[in-house]
Amino acid sequence: MDIFETPLPGIGVRYEFQAESGDHVGVVVRRDGKRDFALYDREDPDACRGTVELSEGDAAKLAELMGGTSITARLDSLRHNVEGLAIEWVTMPAIGGLSGKTIADGRIRTETSASVVAIIRGEEGLPGPEPDFVLHAGDTVLVMGSSEAVSRASAILTG
Repeated sequence: MDIFETPLPGIGVRYEFQAESGDHVGVVVRRDGKRDFALYDREDPDACRGTVELSEGDAAKLAELMGGTSITARLDSLRHNVEGLAIEWVTMPAIGGLSGKTIADGRIRTETSASVVAIIRGEEGLPGPEPDFVLHAGDTVLVMGSSEAVSRASAILTG
């Protein structure tokens, strides 16, 4: 399935695809975190038949209902398509590792060359965390780098 991405300056990003039924579907991911789900007219792809505004929580629920695991599969596919790139989702332990400490305390980038690119805490996604960001037990940390670097970073994170 081809998903087309269009930057919307000052607004966010629009993603579109054509369903097997022929319907043209779009999602605008706005900078404020909300999403607009749109169904376009089959005869005129520039005309929208209707939209639904979704909060981040609504979007997460809909993704789960629609089979959110396909997103993970797509990330795995991406990892295999970019030679040398590894992506790992690391869950912080209740005790040990960097739980209760900052990213800087782990010296992950310095020691491994991997990067912590996002944190998921509860239902909130936190992209681009600063070095002084304190990690909590249960946080999911997105780490990117070479396979070896990501493996070493994961060991630092979890202890």
